[in-house]
Amino acid sequence: MIRKVVIVHTDFRLYWPSRLRQLNHYLSLKGVELYIVEIAGKGSPYSFDVATAPVGELRWFQLFTSRAMEEIGAGEAVDAVIQKLDELDPDVVIAGPIAFPSGSAAARWCSRKKRPVVVFDDARLDDVPRPWYVDWVKRQVYSLVDAMVIPAPSHDSTYRYFGFQKGQLFYGVNVVDNTFFCRHGETAGFSRQEPFLQFSFLLCVGRQIPKKNWKKLLMAFRNIAGNLHAVAWSLVFIGDGPEHGELVALAGDLLDRQIFFVPFRQQSELVHYYHKASALVLPSLFGETWGLVVNEAMVAGLPILVSEKCGCAEALVKDGENGFVFDPDSQEEIEGVLERFVALDSGSRREMGDVSRNIIADWGLERFCRGMWDAVVSAQVKGKRRGTLAGRIIIRFWNGRYCPA
Repeated sequence: MIRKVVIVHTDFRLYWPSRLRQLNHYLSLKGVELYIVEIAGKGSPYSFDVATAPVGELRWFQLFTSRAMEEIGAGEAVDAVIQKLDELDPDVVIAGPIAFPSGSAAARWCSRKKRPVVVFDDARLDDVPRPWYVDWVKRQVYSLVDAMVIPAPSHDSTYRYFGFQKGQLFYGVNVVDNTFFCRHGETAGFSRQEPFLQFSFLLCVGRQIPKKNWKKLLMAFRNIAGNLHAVAWSLVFIGDGPEHGELVALAGDLLDRQIFFVPFRQQSELVHYYHKASALVLPSLFGETWGLVVNEAMVAGLPILVSEKCGCAEALVKDGENGFVFDPDSQEEIEGVLERFVALDSGSRREMGDVSRNIIADWGLERFCRGMWDAVVSAQVKGKRRGTLAGRIIIRFWNGRYCPA
């Protein structure tokens, strides 16, 4: 019988508080207590987000409240997680990727205690090419994991490659609070007066780093900006990062005329931009394991122009129905997609947005809770996997490492 579940990860920022509150409620209705173990209280790729303190009804523990993951040694993190798991003594552990200290600590503890461990991840084989022996090591460690929660069947092949059977794969990672992104932008006031808000614009949300491929997108837009259908359109970037200066320079004479830059916005403000935009563009080159901004934009009813290399492309974007999928390495193809979209009439764009809403309707917090619970129950019923001998040896020494995208 499952009475106590612990979920452990490097940090729970941005999308996580709403997921965890919903999961806590979902499990409480089943008579199960949820305990949240967060390693670091600072940092993460979402450091621009206002950190959510563990408050309210949640049993939330931060192991290193005043430190970022980059400041915590992997061994130190693993030891702290194992100590907390010893204290809480859960029936089942849910953990982040085994490549991180959170996942490696959970796998080690559960192997010792013969308790089921469920791992959530959204990585794909193609995202970060690795030598064969690294994949071999991962396969041995994965032999100790009892169930995986991944985004969608589009990711099945990766985890089948690592030795999981179909019955060990569950879906529910990579959701957002659909209710927030659907309603909030329509009901709350919005006082900002950026000039592009009154016209048609393509929205780009995210860190301004090389893998996002913003430079190629910007140049593609520049090349079509004066065309008949595009001349009344703008390209709007929300975010910041090491490439920001280069992007501003590349905008040239279109800066603040057809190309605009907006600093990072908290979700409470970002949602308004979604509701005013005409489409979201995400042109990532590699390593974009999913792209949750796509979920957010689809809930708000936006068509999606997305790179075929984004993890969400296969599951969420139907080419020609709720947007277009393109090769991010081809500037010519990006230009073609932009031209094709801006030439559509408003009715066609609205129909695409409606398809987005319909597709994303089942990708809310309930999906996350269902996937996690089904994985937990399956792992408990089937019993703890013994794993390979190599896996049992490796997990004694493997501490993982923190290397955010």
